[in-house]
Amino acid sequence: MNRYQKTLLYNENGNVITSAWSRVKQGVPQGSVLGPQLTLIYINDLPKFVNEKSVPILFADDTSILVSHPNPTEFCNVINTVFQILSDFFQNNLLSLNLDKTHFIRFVTKNKNLIELNSKFDNKLPPITSTTNFLGLTVNCSLTWTNHIDCLATKLSKTCYLIRNIKPYLSISTLRMVYHSLFHSIMSFSLMFWGNSPHSPIIFKMQKRVLRILGGVGYRDSCRELFKELKILTLSSQYIFSLLLFVTQNRGLFVSNSSFHNINTRQKNDLHLPHAALTMYQRGVMYSGIKVFNALPVTLKNISGNPKQFKVALKKYLLSHSFYSLYEFF
Repeated sequence: MNRYQKTLLYNENGNVITSAWSRVKQGVPQGSVLGPQLTLIYINDLPKFVNEKSVPILFADDTSILVSHPNPTEFCNVINTVFQILSDFFQNNLLSLNLDKTHFIRFVTKNKNLIELNSKFDNKLPPITSTTNFLGLTVNCSLTWTNHIDCLATKLSKTCYLIRNIKPYLSISTLRMVYHSLFHSIMSFSLMFWGNSPHSPIIFKMQKRVLRILGGVGYRDSCRELFKELKILTLSSQYIFSLLLFVTQNRGLFVSNSSFHNINTRQKNDLHLPHAALTMYQRGVMYSGIKVFNALPVTLKNISGNPKQFKVALKKYLLSHSFYSLYEFF
């Protein structure tokens, strides 16, 4: 975002000879400590104006606005209304929207056609894109995570090459530290969003490749025992781990079966699984989190109310099994 600053030019007698509005960048250099704080001060009131028509998401200097409606016509009307509110807000606060850094993405299922939009912001059509980068995640319009996995595979491939070259000079304990800092941390970032994607096995193959490098085994040898020996979670196990930590830390978002009936069944304390027809939703965090939690052993469910104890026990359970897929887990 930029703000407008009024510039006045004076002659020798001190009289104003011209006045102009010049666009200047926000008061501090990009990347400075004060940058996000000043940005928040500028846009602090923005959600109050658009939250009735949309869902604003503010994170530091990154602002996103979500709009949804089942009716295509009303959907377009809501977008136009939100654009007008934003335009008025920017004008009243001497701000301007940088359209070159603004992305407009429409999330749709594969069996639905895109809605033709004629919405404009200050008589300019915002750039419509099928992919965008959101807080480190490469999101596409169908939420298949193919673009993010492709970007991730490129990064992890370089790490595999690095570990292969430094292996002769380092001990296995040091190599394990390098793996966790340069491979596992990148692989685990936001895994609960894309870990259930049908394209995630690409990353798992790369993980097994780097494990074989660490263990010094052939490319056809099984890695299951190697995962247990090095105490490293497989991709599927790490996905389950991340997902269940989210569920236990946000139990207020979930309801149990006992809230819907008083019948004394074995599943009465399980989380209620809502009906969902879309595969996109079934692969999402909320639906998958419920299924995975309900499939846990009873001993782990019973200690889920104690986050620290549950985290330790869950990791021990996953390390001892080294699940290669969710199918094995279920």
